Amino acid sequence: MDIKELANLCGVSVATVSRVFNEPEKVRESTRELVLSMAKKYGYSPHSVAKSLRKRFTGLFLLAVLSEVERVFEDSYTSKFLKGAVGYFSENNLKLVVDVVNPNKTNVIEYYRSLVLSKMIDGVILMDLKDDDERVELLNELQFPYVCVGRNNRNNFIYVDSDNYNGGYIAAEHFLSLRRKKLLFVGGDPTLPFERDRRNGFFNGCKGHGDITIVEEYGYYDEKKVKEILEIYQGKFDGIFCTSDVMAYAALRFCERNGIDVPIVGFDNIHLSEIANLTTVDQHIEVVGTKAAEKLYRLSRGQKVDSELISTELIVRGTKRFLIP
Repeated sequence: MDIKELANLCGVSVATVSRVFNEPEKVRESTRELVLSMAKKYGYSPHSVAKSLRKRFTGLFLLAVLSEVERVFEDSYTSKFLKGAVGYFSENNLKLVVDVVNPNKTNVIEYYRSLVLSKMIDGVILMDLKDDDERVELLNELQFPYVCVGRNNRNNFIYVDSDNYNGGYIAAEHFLSLRRKKLLFVGGDPTLPFERDRRNGFFNGCKGHGDITIVEEYGYYDEKKVKEILEIYQGKFDGIFCTSDVMAYAALRFCERNGIDVPIVGFDNIHLSEIANLTTVDQHIEVVGTKAAEKLYRLSRGQKVDSELISTELIVRGTKRFLIP
């Protein structure tokens, strides 16, 4: 199907169809939605747009964080990731633009569409990946270079991801080596794919090892929620695994205030875990950032790129030695 045939199907002019893909803000929303839905239905792809985008190289790349501004500056994961990504781009005379998008106040799809069609950037790093992520489908449709940090239920994209399953598994092995029997699992957001992997790795790591019991709760990375969980199960656990260092730190503070001496394992190995002397799973965040930047640049230049899984490892610190039998 060509642009003229699509225009006839929609009952609009060729110029209107062109504006939908090049200047969507100048087209009424109802018309824009009609053209896009018909294009998807009949397999129309704006090849001319994609071709012009590939030809024009700006050396400018985008990382859009779906969050509030405060979280970006407080999030140690983002800081370590940026160290790796910005380091790669700087060494190659390229630039990374970091934008913060509040999904509660912004139409995320229209945001990405306008950025791509503006021709101001050469590629996008996608974080905060979800299952059936609509951003992935849009960028695939527009044939625009992007790399995902993480995987989901489809994996129809190039990704760089930490081996979250193995991270959960080695955390379980750590508790088994300490002969722990009553474990408290505190996850983050169960809808996130990487959380699912960490949870599955931990539970499978504990399988077949006697009478181990695991209580499963979710703290959504919130210190208050973690405290409430520990208050409910106080005295009923002899080990705590948290799927983020932020939650593990909250658990450590609660245990210290209440005289509870149990091993705690976090996940991430951010600076906070070093300060608190927390045992944690290192997912090599800086390496993930470097690899994501490198693969995105190569994709933008039309080079073949493969996805990559970064290994995880247990970093044993002070929260182990208290309870060695």
